[in-house]
Amino acid sequence: MTETIAPSTVANVITADYTIVIQNLTKRYPGRREAALDNLNLSIPSSQILGLIGANGAGKTTLLKIIATLISSSGGDVLVNNVSVRKKPQEVRRLIGYLPDDFGLYEEMRVGEYLEYFAACYGIQGKARSRLVNELLQLVDLGDRRKESLRGLSRGMKQRLGLARCLVNDPQILLLDEPANGLDPRARIELRELLRELSRMGKTIVLSSNILVDMNECCDTLAVLAGGKLTAHGPVSQISSQGESQKNRSVSIRVINQADLAKAYEAARAFPPVVEDSIEVDQAGLRLELTLVGDEPTCAALLSHLIASGVPIVHFGQTAARLEEIFLES
Repeated sequence: MTETIAPSTVANVITADYTIVIQNLTKRYPGRREAALDNLNLSIPSSQILGLIGANGAGKTTLLKIIATLISSSGGDVLVNNVSVRKKPQEVRRLIGYLPDDFGLYEEMRVGEYLEYFAACYGIQGKARSRLVNELLQLVDLGDRRKESLRGLSRGMKQRLGLARCLVNDPQILLLDEPANGLDPRARIELRELLRELSRMGKTIVLSSNILVDMNECCDTLAVLAGGKLTAHGPVSQISSQGESQKNRSVSIRVINQADLAKAYEAARAFPPVVEDSIEVDQAGLRLELTLVGDEPTCAALLSHLIASGVPIVHFGQTAARLEEIFLES
């Protein structure tokens, strides 16, 4: 006799090991011929960081907004801890924290007041609220900024404060849209470390970013979107290997002082294989980050060129920038 399994039981079996399960998800906007999302299927394991990559218009923000229950889908569904975003959006909202690309801050507030306000919105009162705010500020390394005006914070500090706001309700899932956008290299490193710490704490994180070096360093898995379709999905190493024919390299250079940093910048600009628009200067960290069109011998030639230009090099590191090819093709 064949045993019949109820549909609800099947769903529980399928989603048991995943925090988010996206099923045949489609989104069409009025007036647009092409679908923003086209029959998308994707499962995201618990306590992992998934990076969404793809060109502008690929569907990354639309996907995050549907999971966050901010917009509805045209077809399909998303299950968050086996809860349908379509059928029970209020229940899903209790499970997530969402940081949009351009989140607003009440700049007349102070740092502590900002988090206290959102804690009050969640009904957290008295000593519990004060304790929570202190813990969140320590977590995002803003403990000594509690009484400062939001207006005076740097972009990186505002991003960390926005992330703290997402954590007020202790969500299991964080949805982050371009969280590193506009940050300098030092702030990006700090953000990556914070996200890894949150992952170790058991949070499932889905983020979109066009800064592919950060995705390579931060994420456990990657999902590549193009035209609303999923074109690749897997561990970072697996997705990166798909671009092995690309001979670009991401190079990081650290020097001794500011004068050396200026000299390294000019020398890098004069080296033809360096993509000039890719050069980023970290003044505080005395570091250059750039993209080099070339392979191992080209990296060696760049290092020789810097030394010949009189630049004392403290550190020279490079990795294959294979994700660039996948991103540009998307």
